[in-house]
Amino acid sequence: MKPASIRAVALLLALAASGLPACARRDQSPASLTNRAAEDLRLKETTVRNVTDHAITYRIHPVGKPEALETREIGPEAVDRFRTAGALEIEFNTGQKDVVYSLDPGSPYSFRYDAGTSVDLFLGSHGRADAVDLAPWVATPQPVVDRMLELAELTDKDVLYDIGCGDGRIVITAARRYGTRGVGIDIDPEKIGESEAAAAAAGLERQVRFIAMDATKADFSEATVVSLYLLPESNALMRPLLEAQLRPKSRVVSHNYAIPGWEDKEVRTETVKGENGEDHYLYLYVR
Repeated sequence: MKPASIRAVALLLALAASGLPACARRDQSPASLTNRAAEDLRLKETTVRNVTDHAITYRIHPVGKPEALETREIGPEAVDRFRTAGALEIEFNTGQKDVVYSLDPGSPYSFRYDAGTSVDLFLGSHGRADAVDLAPWVATPQPVVDRMLELAELTDKDVLYDIGCGDGRIVITAARRYGTRGVGIDIDPEKIGESEAAAAAAGLERQVRFIAMDATKADFSEATVVSLYLLPESNALMRPLLEAQLRPKSRVVSHNYAIPGWEDKEVRTETVKGENGEDHYLYLYVR
């Protein structure tokens, strides 16, 4: 999975120290205090997390102020936090090239491995206290969706759960083509709204439903088929939940990444071409 470009214009305001001696005192006027309160309200916390297994060095500065560049090193599982209200740029090396991204104010980001061993920066959900950061959302191309459902051999007797459903295309395609009942789960309420609107437009709102929640807290026990497009560590996190809840003979189809520890359950692997000719890898498991 190649990371989606992080397109954002982000905001950072660096509050400078007054520079007065420690013993100096300067009373602030009510207007000054009001301005400071207004500035504080505009600040949002942007976070950068490292979910790789090694320290990463990066450089960060307000846009247009390279003289304020700060070089930082972030260790595995650490989170750096920035109170921002003006544009921020982050620079780092992926292992193959130097890249520069801009950051949305108040958004969480994660350093993760791409499909290979290179490092890239992804949007994440670790900034939320109620959810686990499973993966950035990247749409599954429709030819890959079609083949995932064919591999799972769906029928109108099946119940499909899609973890990280995004715009709902997998659940909706399954319902439309196979008569399958479906449930899509996503952490992003906006994506759930998109999914519900797409289902309504297709006349399938009674056949499918979408839930905004942390997938690690979901109940999959009624599922006969589960689809995934997560990252390797997230597949490993979900595996014990699927083992505990899914019935024997349930099918699990994963896009691009295998499920660690399920080598004995893997029954098929395929390579599928996306709409742009890029290779996508599918893994079919039987519980």
